[in-house]
Amino acid sequence: MDKKKRVLLVEDDANTQALYSEVLQGAGFEVKLASDGEEGLMNARLGGYDLILLDIMLPKLDGLGVLTGLKDQPPTTKNGPIIVLTNLSDEALNKQAEQLGAKGYLIKSDVHTSELVAKLTSFL
Repeated sequence: MDKKKRVLLVEDDANTQALYSEVLQGAGFEVKLASDGEEGLMNARLGGYDLILLDIMLPKLDGLGVLTGLKDQPPTTKNGPIIVLTNLSDEALNKQAEQLGAKGYLIKSDVHTSELVAKLTSFL
């Protein structure tokens, strides 16, 4: 039996967090939640996640701050790809996130939960 894929979900909106968590767990992922950027960065620095879903607009430290923190001080145990979750289809922001190490982005309003797992699996 394969080990469950570990996902770190860094999202401050409780409804989005609950929805994504439920969908991912239903698809067999092990989900770790972080509700702000500082908590997300702390968890990401522990490493060992197969995938990190990172909201851009976060309390305490925004998503770009988390990416910068990981770039400046990478985890000893590598993480899989970081996918930025955003409500903003802002090309400049998404480019900046990619320059800081994100492998892609999903615009929350464009991704139906039924497509979420397929889209994320394509990054794994």
